Amino acid sequence: MRIYNTAMAFFVSLVIVACGDAAVEKSAAIEEVDVSNDAPIVTFTPKSDTMSSGKPSGPITVAYRIIGKPVVGQPVAIDLRVSSTLGPQPINIGYRINDATAMQLAKSQPETVSLAPNSDDQMGVQQVRIVPMREGRLYLNVSASVETENGSMSTVTAIPIQVGDAARPLSKNGELQIDAEGNQIRVLPAKED
Repeated sequence: MRIYNTAMAFFVSLVIVACGDAAVEKSAAIEEVDVSNDAPIVTFTPKSDTMSSGKPSGPITVAYRIIGKPVVGQPVAIDLRVSSTLGPQPINIGYRINDATAMQLAKSQPETVSLAPNSDDQMGVQQVRIVPMREGRLYLNVSASVETENGSMSTVTAIPIQVGDAARPLSKNGELQIDAEGNQIRVLPAKED
């Protein structure tokens, strides 16, 4: 029994020493990293190397990255990476903003462009400039289409742009009620015409 207690004490002390060293190494590694909240978002979303979700999708994918922090009244650049599984052929891109009081295309930005295929790969890169007119969550709709022998094939991507720190106002739908078991539920009545 005495050997068991001695072995257990030795094992526990090894674990404590090992964990203590790891914690020191972790804290040293964290101190070396300089993280800034003002750094621009520069990664493309969605990532082109992610696996498919299994949902059917069109032959064109649009990934984007917002350069810098959007500010009301200041132009914001958005890089688009457009790719097609149909091979190297021109891709027509259109930009649409649903609420002209919330956001506008920059004066020099055309509403439609055509990307010529690259000779080395099938990724096309395009930059669009918009000007936010108010704070909140705004959306830029990007449509991309390719002409095939069977007709036009296209996809639409809504790019969310958060301007400022204003939160999106949440709309309350329906009426809050208590069910038979005492749980709160939200009732959404059907409208009859």
